[in-house]
Amino acid sequence: MGVKDKALQTIRRERMLSPDCAVVVGVSGGADSVTLLHFLLSLQQEGAIAQVKAVHLNHCLRGEESWHDQQFVEELCREWDVPLYIEQHDIATIAKEQGRGIEEIGRELRYAAFEKAAPTHSCYCIATAHTADDNAETLLLHLCRGSGLRGAAGIPPIRGRIIRPLITCTRKEIEAYCAEHSLSYVIDSTNADIAYARNRIRRMVMPHLCEINPQSTVAITRFIEQVRQTDQFLNKLTTQAIADAKVGAPDTYCRKALLSLEEPIRSRALCGIVKTAEERHIQLLISALEAGNGAVVIPTGVRWCVTETVLTAQRLYNKECPSFCISAAIGERYAVGDRIYRLFTLPRSEYEQKLNICQYLFQNALDYDRISGDLFLRQRREGDRFRPTGRNCGKSLKKLFNEQKVVSRDTIPILCDTSGIALVPGFGCDERVRIMPDTKTVLLFIKEEDVL
Repeated sequence: MGVKDKALQTIRRERMLSPDCAVVVGVSGGADSVTLLHFLLSLQQEGAIAQVKAVHLNHCLRGEESWHDQQFVEELCREWDVPLYIEQHDIATIAKEQGRGIEEIGRELRYAAFEKAAPTHSCYCIATAHTADDNAETLLLHLCRGSGLRGAAGIPPIRGRIIRPLITCTRKEIEAYCAEHSLSYVIDSTNADIAYARNRIRRMVMPHLCEINPQSTVAITRFIEQVRQTDQFLNKLTTQAIADAKVGAPDTYCRKALLSLEEPIRSRALCGIVKTAEERHIQLLISALEAGNGAVVIPTGVRWCVTETVLTAQRLYNKECPSFCISAAIGERYAVGDRIYRLFTLPRSEYEQKLNICQYLFQNALDYDRISGDLFLRQRREGDRFRPTGRNCGKSLKKLFNEQKVVSRDTIPILCDTSGIALVPGFGCDERVRIMPDTKTVLLFIKEEDVL
């Protein structure tokens, strides 16, 4: 079966296209994207789709080579009479300014360009030239990074408006298609750069797998499809489980119903309920459900509380005013930003034993008996000041953060009582609650990974 037959089979199975559909296709100039454009134009000529429009994003990563690729795509689209939308972005500079990865920025800007280029057509989709080889490499990357079943499902053939007609076609089949139709294409020199993890998989891992089985890519593709079907089935079970666990109040679910679910349905159900949760949040929620009490704060501003009967949400702030202020209880864990914090007490003698092992505890401890009223956690505020132990003077949080070059300031939970700031993680406690010779009970507020 050739590229066209395989692509048509995928399109029919996934119901990707219809005769009234316009297609925006990403064209880098490589063999995969040139093949995809040629194939889609054949569908347009046959009346299977309404319109084809190409998009090219110049990442400006390879100097003259990047501009050569852009010129190639421009000439190709002129020759084939395809409308073309082009954007140029200095991806490396943008990534450096934002402190993010080049691949992440490139992907984000590509899909943004696709949306900008989308026609005012009532029905349109975005086609990308991902192949079976790309999918196999993605699976191996996900497995290396500790992926679960969802990651093992690889690149989906369709996601929203995005379609991938070539997802079951191998790179060899793509190259054979280009040869058959006398299609020229460009070769990205960075594909040989093994500094990129994907290229190491492509250049160093896949060849060895093909020595074991020359049809490794095909075998992995079959596996991915089986995993995807299993994942979809589990998703259906999960949707029903969430509906069954729902009780009358908004964002409230029956604890017993959630506990009765088998893994992996329970974890999936919690991910579906707490949509912005990460793995650490889910594990904390499972622990709270099993204990019958507890709470987990999600960085988006929701505190999920567990009682003997229900799991319910308490909204702490809204997107327009992203600040938090929540009551704090001894023994609870709090997920704030990308860290989990724990609040607990120790007898003075036990604290001193642990202090001999980990001096870091000193900066995050205070005299529990000197706390005034209730404890609560909040985000920093303009004008915040406190007297760090041992400094003999008051300091503004802004100045302290500047001195230590703290970046994510709004995700640092400030521990307070009714008299003011009691402790700032990593900066110590206020002088008024510092540990004294007569201290009997020590309160610790530290990152979960630092708990001994």
